Amino acid sequence: MNSITRQIVEDLEALPPQMQDEALDFVRFLKAKLSKLKAAQDSQECNGNAVVEILNEIAGRGTAFKDVDDPAAWQTEIRKDHPLPGRDK
Repeated sequence: MNSITRQIVEDLEALPPQMQDEALDFVRFLKAKLSKLKAAQDSQECNGNAVVEILNEIAGRGTAFKDVDDPAAWQTEIRKDHPLPGRDK
């Protein structure tokens, strides 16, 4: 048992039973949080490969941006601020 675990056990044993129950609930919360974080990381890794495949498929079609005659003008237009419905008067 490492020093942190030993300290946690000592502190936990010094608490009344009701507070020990609360500590157990908190430990379970942390374990659930860790599980969700690991799942999110796993899905992001898998998602990256899927995005690469989709982008390669789009590039392979040769139709992406086919209707853009002047790329510089298109980029300038895309980057302009546009009024947002309900926010700009």
